[in-house]
Amino acid sequence: MRVFFTPPEALGGHRSRANQAPISRSSLRALPSNLRESLIFSELTTLPPNHLRIRIGADNRIFANGLSFLVWPITFWTHFLQSGLCRFDSTIVDIGCGCGRYARFMRDYQYKSQRFTGHYVGIDIDPEMLAWCHRHFDAERFEFHQSTHASRAYRAQGGRDPTHYELPVADGTADFVFSGSLFSHLLENELVDYCRESFRVLKSGGIAAMYFFSLDRPPPGYGDRHTFGFQIGNAHVESLAIPEAAVAYRENFLLSIARDAGFRTAEVQAAPGDVQPILVCLK
Repeated sequence: MRVFFTPPEALGGHRSRANQAPISRSSLRALPSNLRESLIFSELTTLPPNHLRIRIGADNRIFANGLSFLVWPITFWTHFLQSGLCRFDSTIVDIGCGCGRYARFMRDYQYKSQRFTGHYVGIDIDPEMLAWCHRHFDAERFEFHQSTHASRAYRAQGGRDPTHYELPVADGTADFVFSGSLFSHLLENELVDYCRESFRVLKSGGIAAMYFFSLDRPPPGYGDRHTFGFQIGNAHVESLAIPEAAVAYRENFLLSIARDAGFRTAEVQAAPGDVQPILVCLK
């Protein structure tokens, strides 16, 4: 069953996609969690509950999304690991970690004696998903923190300065900073803030990799599921009432923000049919 739904009002999660037939957060909790899938695949009983998976984006599947949850990160990590831009002993910062979709790969990967021995820092604005991560990831390698950024889509209260959040990582100590779909839910001030913070925490030679909605390469369904018909500064948004629901930018703007933050190089990597290209920056 595939259902399209509106992420902001319906879910409060900042990575879910699509915008028809709103569904409340309480309704999501009422859905069967992993029942049918876990009866067939016992491995899926260890996944986060269904309502959390849906909030981070489940390929628009209300049910039977467990396999997509597991498979989604594989090509990402395969690329960055085989290219040497990230290693199994790296210090990794995952901004918008949700319920650990990308972190899970690193936690569970093992080939013979090879496993992830680095340090993984997950950042998110959703306390429920962070609580799940705290319970299901070992503290030896993984830590999770809540961002203080305010967002009507996230239903979170900001701190003293809701447009600035200092990553809980020391200057020049991270090898790899990434976000699965954070920039597609940030307005300009918050985006600039995270870009500068990513530069601050990275070592020289470190990589930042951020997925985003590009106005230069409209995603599939543009004009149907996505319109980005309103503008707030350099951000093009789906809704003025809840602007963080879906945000797109011009690529030249993002490249200029990366250069202004201090990155030596910045490029957009994309392929035909991409829902979101990725901004890759070298410190």
